[in-house]
Amino acid sequence: MIKAYCDSSFDDKRGIAGIGIIIENGSKRKLFSTWTQARSNNEAELFAIHLASILTSGNGTIYTDSQVAIDYIKRGVKDKPRTNEQFIRHKYCEYWAYQIRRRGIQLEKIKAHQRVFQTHSIGNRFADLAANEGRAKFYEHNNYTR
Repeated sequence: MIKAYCDSSFDDKRGIAGIGIIIENGSKRKLFSTWTQARSNNEAELFAIHLASILTSGNGTIYTDSQVAIDYIKRGVKDKPRTNEQFIRHKYCEYWAYQIRRRGIQLEKIKAHQRVFQTHSIGNRFADLAANEGRAKFYEHNNYTR
């Protein structure tokens, strides 16, 4: 059974997000860490889920700690008055949620930042660290000192 844990780490000032994905298939574990441009952390979380769905070929279960991402995927985010900038962010989140729904993945919520010694929780912590590493790659690539 394939398990994938995904997370993002967002830098609002620079509009970039680190993306971390851990894929476990039996005793094998693969780590993916990169960065991407994003308008919000919610968009970055959705992009991480989308990328995990591609990397797992839609097999297994993808775990996320983002309730907002899950709400977008389940069409649970309601339309409401938004500024133009908020509306654009919302539409990008809807776009990624649509892409995820098309892939028909199994998605589950995992509680974030648990400090327990269970492999399930540690998978989520690895994804969090990989997302932070993704941001670090952006800073190094662009010669930022943090």
